[in-house]
Amino acid sequence: MAGTRQASKSNTKTIMTDAAIKARTGKDWTTWFKALDKAGAAKLDHKAIVALAREMGSGRWHGQMVAVSYERARGLRAMNQKCDGEFSVSVTRVMDAPLQKLYAAATKNPAAWFPKGTFEETSRTKDKYWRGKWKSGRLEVGFYAKGAGRAQIALQSNRLADETMVEKERALWKKAIDRLEAIIETRS
Repeated sequence: MAGTRQASKSNTKTIMTDAAIKARTGKDWTTWFKALDKAGAAKLDHKAIVALAREMGSGRWHGQMVAVSYERARGLRAMNQKCDGEFSVSVTRVMDAPLQKLYAAATKNPAAWFPKGTFEETSRTKDKYWRGKWKSGRLEVGFYAKGAGRAQIALQSNRLADETMVEKERALWKKAIDRLEAIIETRS
């Protein structure tokens, strides 16, 4: 199977270092991957791998992390690929603006900062999230207070055609968030 190299501190396919995962679960990546291989995890879907990892002692929270890292290391999933096979990319930024100001600037006139394309809003909750259809996929934008007049925007572009679109979409949204930040700064 492609991508069968063992995890190590330099393995970028794992979410945590060996030391960090061992501190949280009692096993390093090599031990996790050998145990999952022995149990036949490479033939299971994502949910079954998560369940197996939990049975092996990963705990509820770390089961997802173990499963995703295993899938990446064994060539079952690429970076930025979700368990349904679709690709997504996230871009976040903390800005020097209160939550309400960031939310208002982002949602009032998206054409002022969005990349070219059509956004069709499907739902929103004031100062929390904004969702809609974007190009051939979905766009989810979350807003979070970060204290002392600062807030974070977390944008996720889903249903990308393939992994070649990930970095293009990331670059597109980084530039868009730069424009949004400039709008906020000029209104200060």
